[in-house]
Amino acid sequence: MSYQTLQQQGRTQDSFGRGLTFTLDVAFVHQFEGIDLRPVSEWYRWTITKSGADAPLTVTKVGGAPAPLGESKTVYYPGPWDIWPDVSIVRTDHTVVLAHPAMAAQAARVAPIAEKAAVNDLRFLSANGARSAALPKGFVVALVKGKAQLGNLFRKEKATEAGVSIGMPTWSRAADEVKVGASRVVMDLGSSFFETAEGSGEIFRHEFAHSAVAGLDSGKFSLIGLDNWVVEGFAEYVANRGGAVTGNIRYDEGRAYLAGRLPERFDGRIPDNASWDIPGMTSVNYLMGHLAMRLIEEEYGERKLVEFVSAHYRGDTSDEALRKVLGTGEAQFQRQWAAYVRARLG
Repeated sequence: MSYQTLQQQGRTQDSFGRGLTFTLDVAFVHQFEGIDLRPVSEWYRWTITKSGADAPLTVTKVGGAPAPLGESKTVYYPGPWDIWPDVSIVRTDHTVVLAHPAMAAQAARVAPIAEKAAVNDLRFLSANGARSAALPKGFVVALVKGKAQLGNLFRKEKATEAGVSIGMPTWSRAADEVKVGASRVVMDLGSSFFETAEGSGEIFRHEFAHSAVAGLDSGKFSLIGLDNWVVEGFAEYVANRGGAVTGNIRYDEGRAYLAGRLPERFDGRIPDNASWDIPGMTSVNYLMGHLAMRLIEEEYGERKLVEFVSAHYRGDTSDEALRKVLGTGEAQFQRQWAAYVRARLG
């Protein structure tokens, strides 16, 4: 491990001959060989004390550097190596599974399921034209149990999901078309998804789909970000690819939505980011996005689906991507989608 000064503010040295305490932000730049597309960084904040003029500098506290924006209070901190006494590692051809030593047996049990999901997603994307330069060769997965732990790995925020894919920006001062150099997938083994091998495979395929296309992200700033119906809809499509809509875990909820039994009534509009997390609607909105992806696949084919999703990640709005790739505007597509949803769930 080596250190270098990235940025310096204020005086270059203390010339007052007195004790002092200050904080220093330190980037842990790292890359999982054969997995991460680029080096990425986890940020620490060190508290350093010098008790007197002749005293050595001493690190008295280490924590996560505060995040300047976003939901997390820290910048990709803590990693497993920061909070676990040791890290149990299970390596497969396309995954690195990390677990607390107390969960080593569970890691060994789910690793083959994770490997199968990784192969599924990578083969699907490669076969349908995804840019190989931005496609990882595998995935890093950390296993936890409970929402408190889920929200306290590679981030610090309240967690409600069963699993999460956390994209990390490329560590580079030079221009690089790959803006998201790696991702970290964290899975809550306490989730109902992990009660069966089928459910485990589905959630792994979903989160790996997020990670697989993360390298396509243009990195452009946007107040609302990418459209959830595309991002989550695509991950749901990949997770459930080949399965019947009637077998989807959200199918009954979708029928209840059309029947007017959910907090919001179906109005024929694809849910936007502002309405995505309305209480009682998030789960069914995943299904609405999923059905949009199924419609594209059925009408235009999987290569066009991947091309559309890639165009949105690369910076096109969903309307621009629909016009460029499918030759239809968002308003026209939305009418097709509404009819499709009614036909599948009515």
